[in-house]
Amino acid sequence: MIIADALAPLLNEHGRFTILALDHRDSLRIEFKPDDPASVPIEAMVQFKLDVIDVLGNRPSAIMLDPELSIDQVLRAGRMPAGVGSLCALEAQGYLADPDIAVHHLLDGWSPQRAKDVGASAAKLLVLYRPDRGAVTAAQDDLIRSVAEDCAAARLPLFVEPVPYDLADVDDRERTVVESAVRIAALGPDVIKMPFPSTADRPDRWEAACRRVNNAIDLPWAVLSWGASFELFVRQTEVACANGCAGFMAGRAIWADSIHAENRAERLAHVAVPRFEALVAATSGR
Repeated sequence: MIIADALAPLLNEHGRFTILALDHRDSLRIEFKPDDPASVPIEAMVQFKLDVIDVLGNRPSAIMLDPELSIDQVLRAGRMPAGVGSLCALEAQGYLADPDIAVHHLLDGWSPQRAKDVGASAAKLLVLYRPDRGAVTAAQDDLIRSVAEDCAAARLPLFVEPVPYDLADVDDRERTVVESAVRIAALGPDVIKMPFPSTADRPDRWEAACRRVNNAIDLPWAVLSWGASFELFVRQTEVACANGCAGFMAGRAIWADSIHAENRAERLAHVAVPRFEALVAATSGR
């Protein structure tokens, strides 16, 4: 963990994370062509990311990029808007087949120091995670701890994204999200990025679940949409930020349905931009 001042480039003027996620790779292929994701050309995915940044790029507090499709094309090419922070995703793809076997690893050739060297303001590490999987959980913990130590040495903030799986019901989701946050917070990250902690149909339970997270860890936390509709995610963001959450990190809820638009730039301007603005407003209760 590093000093809080290093997070300042990633916050908006109100001290909130309003982060646009564009680090998608395998999941972006699926958005492009669900029936044959492997056939999607890399050039098409790169161009889409550039199109999103051209329209939305000056609005987020930071943009999350990946080394395979966007670091060179955006950060190194000088296309990142002035005053907007950047996060570099470090995890390799290919972890979705069996989360109880495939322990995560970093993308070949990438490290926190390399992310710092190319100009990233922070690093991000995604892990499929349950706190109750014995040796698999311990191995994931070892990876998180190691990356956190390397980030601290590089003076680079680390965002850890524990994505739960095999959730049985609402209670299991709430318990897993909270227990994962507690366990991971002890491993040295600076921010935890997590799904909204509850899928209950009662607003008071949403509030209670967010307070449980906030009271359980002494770190900033941000919510991601994790497949929620845009309308639902706005409500979740508003409740979370009213109960201790530091902001949002969102991608597909904002831009996914612009991928195949006949006029992509127009669709992004007329749909994605208002969506992003609505999420920003939700972080402050406006």
